[in-house]
Amino acid sequence: MKKHILAIITLVIAGLVSSCGDFDDLNQDPTRPGGDSVSLVAITPTMQTQTHRNLLANGARLSGIVTQQWIGFDAQQVAFTSYDIGESDISNIWENGLYTGSMRDCNDMITRATAENATHTRAVAKIYMAINLGLATNLWGDVPYSEAFLGEQNLSPAYDSQSDIYNSIQTLLDEAIIDLATNDPLGVQGDLVNADWTATAHALKARFYMQLTKRDVNASTKALSEIALAFTGNSDQPIFNFEATPNGGNPLANFGLQRPNTMIIDPHFDNIMSTDPRRSFLMVPNTDGDQLYFESGNTDLFWAQLDSPSPIITYSELKFLEAEATQRTGGNALPILHAAIRANMEFIGVAEAQITSYLATITTSDLEVIITEKYKSLYGANPIQIWNDYRRTNYPTLVPNPNGMNGNDPSGIIPRRFLYPQSERLSNTNSYNNAITNQGGHLLDVDTWAYAN
Repeated sequence: MKKHILAIITLVIAGLVSSCGDFDDLNQDPTRPGGDSVSLVAITPTMQTQTHRNLLANGARLSGIVTQQWIGFDAQQVAFTSYDIGESDISNIWENGLYTGSMRDCNDMITRATAENATHTRAVAKIYMAINLGLATNLWGDVPYSEAFLGEQNLSPAYDSQSDIYNSIQTLLDEAIIDLATNDPLGVQGDLVNADWTATAHALKARFYMQLTKRDVNASTKALSEIALAFTGNSDQPIFNFEATPNGGNPLANFGLQRPNTMIIDPHFDNIMSTDPRRSFLMVPNTDGDQLYFESGNTDLFWAQLDSPSPIITYSELKFLEAEATQRTGGNALPILHAAIRANMEFIGVAEAQITSYLATITTSDLEVIITEKYKSLYGANPIQIWNDYRRTNYPTLVPNPNGMNGNDPSGIIPRRFLYPQSERLSNTNSYNNAITNQGGHLLDVDTWAYAN
């Protein structure tokens, strides 16, 4: 069945080509399926593929640069390292990756699946809508949702507040869990991810609850309740596998392949990994002593292969969420923290002796230790979650780039959000202006609601 589905997706995305611009590599297919005659089995893999590109393309690399895992070495990435990030530098993910890409497909799938009573396929569409909606609000704050997919009925959708977006995310996941409890003989049609979708939905609910620790005093308690219902090991992780081809490959690897050495490992991250046994799995030195995240032909770099995986959420992240929630509620987080680190090390292939030796050095589990270790463990899997944690907790300790003060970031702090795309400013002006007013400005140093002090 998997081979059959892969054959379908190969046909569906055969026309994928890289877009122009250093960060516009979402490879959204201009001939993506559309029209009433297209079946769910064809839309699902296209939606999943686009979502996982969204998670690891330009938004991810910008997030990794501002949190000092990567640094610009050449071309446009040098400007990004100095927070010179404008409204066009991340617009492709909004315009093509999300609102005419995966989110549109999710909305279409929900409508079709409802008509066909395909409840399990509808559940997965709702889970992926929650993932993409979370990505959008993490990057920008207030974003269109409730009016976003009305087509010609509303070409100027209002922006939902970030508070409402988080409520919508939790509602989508709750509805997915209910759908998955129903009888659906066809199961999830066209699914490319081998997952326990109910457990995955609970894991994602925990993630989104913990993103609101600055806004909800009960966030940790809520998250722990969800974690108890989530998956329980690396073997159960919901993983999307990219094809080992330039067109179908992991966006981080593709970027390294197409723009070699324009982005490398930041010295800060190199230093923080200096005694960590995962270091050689994440970076390799060149002849000048710089650390590269990608090296053509080097198969030891776990997250820099064309077929490197894209987890929806790793077991390691789930255990880090549990460790933080336990620490915040007064429990003993140290064994949970050890389990989180171990899960990541085992996943990428670190030897048992090295794991045991490293864990012996982790003797405390305060919030700084938990988030700093999570910063290391989420490398390559989900850079945007790392940026979320930094904005939420101020960990790990990062020093802003001394050259970071500019017109879009007048205070020179590590960016707190990205700018809405020019297309919204020009074509959805009233909603755009209302969102800016609601958030208190439209600059990189303006906090979103979730992470404001």
